[in-house]
Amino acid sequence: MPRDIVRDPEHDRSRSLGHLGVAWLEHFAIHGPGDVAGQPVTLDDELAGFFLDCYALEKSGRRLYNSVFLSRCKGRAKSELAGFLVLFEALGPCRFASWAEGGEFFSWRDFTYRYTRGEPMGHPITSPFVRCIATEELQSGHVYGVVFLNLTEGPLAEGLPSETAGITRTLLPGGGEIRPSTAANASKDGGRESFAVFDETHLYTSAELRKMYATVRRNLTKRPAAEPWSLETSTMYLTGQESVAERSHELAGQIREGRVRTTAFLFDHRYGPPDVDIRDPSLLRAALAEALGDFAPFADLDRRVAEFYDTRNQTAENRRFLLNVATSADESWATSEEWLALAAPNVTVEEARERKGGAMFV
Repeated sequence: MPRDIVRDPEHDRSRSLGHLGVAWLEHFAIHGPGDVAGQPVTLDDELAGFFLDCYALEKSGRRLYNSVFLSRCKGRAKSELAGFLVLFEALGPCRFASWAEGGEFFSWRDFTYRYTRGEPMGHPITSPFVRCIATEELQSGHVYGVVFLNLTEGPLAEGLPSETAGITRTLLPGGGEIRPSTAANASKDGGRESFAVFDETHLYTSAELRKMYATVRRNLTKRPAAEPWSLETSTMYLTGQESVAERSHELAGQIREGRVRTTAFLFDHRYGPPDVDIRDPSLLRAALAEALGDFAPFADLDRRVAEFYDTRNQTAENRRFLLNVATSADESWATSEEWLALAAPNVTVEEARERKGGAMFV
């Protein structure tokens, strides 16, 4: 399974608020805009496991991670998952309260969760401030779209004042807010975020976007009692552009090699085999399924294979978005092996022209 994960040495999924979080989410959340909009949510094992990883705790009960990076191929619902995390951070019991003796329960509205002995119990954040960053390319942001639909049409909308969720921000009952922000606005605000989402950080290549990212992450140090953290979601990047995603990938490598001391960073990158022979449709199909993980049985793999063989598409872009492999900006549309495979040494240029009705280029 091609997967690159960097976790803290003390990481333990049994010591996580994610068990409570997944149960809360599957009780309240609906899918965001798309083919299954409005339907109840059931996380597959891979995404549920990632949810558990995000809420892993130290033995003291403090959050283990203050920065998380999720890398998946196009179509893996990264932005939707980020929206679910926003909902839990804004309304759910997402911070450690104490360790259960056994038999205690969390109850909110029509949801009840019973703790087992030794399990961490949770409580909501006081006055949460959740920021969803939108680039110029993403406009209003896919993450906030999931949040808005849940707070206007889903079970979480029940009992909320009609003006709670707006296009520009959500004002939470009891204090706090969820705010979608452009890069310019986020850099100017002196925010006190408890949670921030940076969606598709392979796009964060400009000086403005890098500055915004740094500003918001500094804001996360202002509320120690809230234990703020950030989530990055992205497909892989073009190397050499020094995007935020590329720098996060580099940090993961430095941690793995023991070159930096910080361990408060969770890195989870799933991809297809980079060396797959794309000339073989069966091998390519298997590689695309590897990149999709648990979602592969529900995806149109034939369509994804076809995209690789469509000459209007760049092979490097297909590798990046569909296999989730970092590529170079100057990578050729075909590798040398792929180019040689197209050779027809026994056919002259004149014969080729005749076969194509006089067309010189094919």
